[in-house]
Parts: sequence; C-alpha cells; structure tokens
Amino acid sequence: MVKFFRSKYREINKSPLLIFLFFALRSFYSICDDNIKRLFGKKPTLYYVELSVADHCNLNCKGCTFFSNIIGEKSFADLNQYKADMKRLGELFGNIRNISLLGGEPLLNEELPYFIYEARKAFPKSKIRVVSNGLLCKSMSDELIAALKDNDAWLHISLYKPLFDGIDSLKQFLESRGIKYIVGSPATKFFKGFRFEGDSDVNKAFSLCTRKRCIYLSSGHISVCSVPVLLKWFDRHFGKSLSESVKNDIISIYDDKIDGFILKKKLSKPISACKYCSGIEWFDWELSTSDAKIEDYTVSGVLQ
Repeated sequence: MVKFFRSKYREINKSPLLIFLFFALRSFYSICDDNIKRLFGKKPTLYYVELSVADHCNLNCKGCTFFSNIIGEKSFADLNQYKADMKRLGELFGNIRNISLLGGEPLLNEELPYFIYEARKAFPKSKIRVVSNGLLCKSMSDELIAALKDNDAWLHISLYKPLFDGIDSLKQFLESRGIKYIVGSPATKFFKGFRFEGDSDVNKAFSLCTRKRCIYLSSGHISVCSVPVLLKWFDRHFGKSLSESVKNDIISIYDDKIDGFILKKKLSKPISACKYCSGIEWFDWELSTSDAKIEDYTVSGVLQ
C-alpha cells in the first residue's frame, strides 16, 4: 500500500485525504516498529534522511525548493563532517531505510564517490540513491561509476525538459555501465507553497505537507525538512531574515541528551518553519537564475 501511494505522488499532493492516509499508515507502522525494538533493546529505524552534497546546480529551475538557482557560487558539503555525521547516526539508529544524496546537482561534487561509500559503511542495509538531473551522467568518472555499483546505490534521474530528447540515450549509457537507475515522471510543472509572512497555522500546514519527515541532514544538524537549514539562501538573495526565526527547528545530532527514539519523536512533530508553508500553486517549469523573483517561491493566499 505504501508503494502504491508513493507511485501516486502528484495525486497525493493534491488530496488532503490521501496525504493524511499515507502518513497515518507510515506513522502507525513506525510506532509499532519502535515499540518492538525498544522492548528488545535495539536501536530504532529512521525511515529517510537526505542531504545536499552540492547546494548549487547546473540547471537552476525557477522556484527550486532548495533555492539552488539563487545561490550563485559553488557550495559543497564537507566530507569529513559527513563521515562524522554518518558515524553518529549509526550510533543513534540501527538502520536508515532510505538515504538520498542530492543537491543542487550532486554530480558537481567530485568527492561524491566517497559520500556513497561512507553511507554504505554506516548503513549496510539502506537503500542509497543519488538524485540527479542527469545532464552530467555521461561524464561520470570511473570512480563514481564504481562507487554506485560497489555500494548497490541507485541513480534517480529527475526528468526535466533539457533531458527529454536525450533520456533514451542516457538509459542506454547507464545500462551499458551496469548502473541501477530510476527515471522520474517528466517534470513539466513545479509547485510553490511558501509564504514569507509566516502566518500559517503550523499544525495544519504540517498535517497537509507531503515533505514532512523528509529529514534533512547538514553539518551535524538535522531537521524535519530542508527549510530551516536552507532558508539562509532565500534570506540572502531577497534581503530577508527569516532563518533566524527557525533556528530552533535544527537539532544537533551530537546532543548527548538524546537517543534515536527521542530524536525520531522530535522529528515527527510540526516545527516553527511550518508557519511559512501555505497551500500550493502549480506553475510551468522553466529556468531562472539572476532574474529570480520572490514571487517564484511564494504564494499570496493564506492556508485554508
């Protein structure tokens, strides 16, 4: 059933009822699983974690959820910090089911193979995926190809217009190299749902959010989603100071007062950043960099 809902992402995203059912099902399973593991003295399982190995991008989509199109300079995750973070997460959790290395565009980071190896070293049973727009895949180094294959990692291709004509050729390339891959549905639309006035009801926004518990890791800190961590890029580009109001949404994974169970509980609740989330609006996909406008990310209507 979970796989069915995941395959119907866009329908879920447009239906509050399906959103509720999907996360209710996942929460029920997680609670049962945690209780069993606690009973037998085992560490809990975290469903999902993601991190950007490169904040910037080579495509720069208008209204990018991760603000990659307005960063402007190279910005890479620190590998040594990542190694320490993976080790620490291994102390807190028995497994992380899904680890996503993304961006921006992760293939811009020449150290990407080492990120893959460290993820597999820390979590032997995880499903590891690298989320890419595919434009650089044919120029992947032998080291990266080996890292993907040696660690049973998947390449997840987000299919945007610049790759529409070349996707069949890319599939042939990946298959000839023995790389596991998934191609997403053609992305002709993006959506926005950000409201910088910060007047949304956090509980309602969280209940309707399709990205809640898209746990985001960055430099020893973790959050329910990427917004509290990446809002700094929005602030810098548009002269705002919103990130200061959500700094308490970001939790240090090195806090010696928490274990995996406590951390999971914290990551299952609404955060103050939810006040910036409103009902979504769809728009046609296009590129945007220096001409980015605040309206590319924000909606005018209050969450109903």
